[in-house]
Amino acid sequence: MNYDLIKLFYGWKVLQPAIEWYVQHGFIDADQYKEITGKDYVVPTK
Repeated sequence: MNYDLIKLFYGWKVLQPAIEWYVQHGFIDADQYKEITGKDYVVPTK
């Protein structure tokens, strides 16, 4: 999936899995995450 589709589906509230998954798996980067969500990406801790 590309950035434009992720942004579109997120805006429609139908994006699955959660947008954080797309950052973790390299589909979008932290800057793109912030552009889409308006929030900073926080790396999950285990």
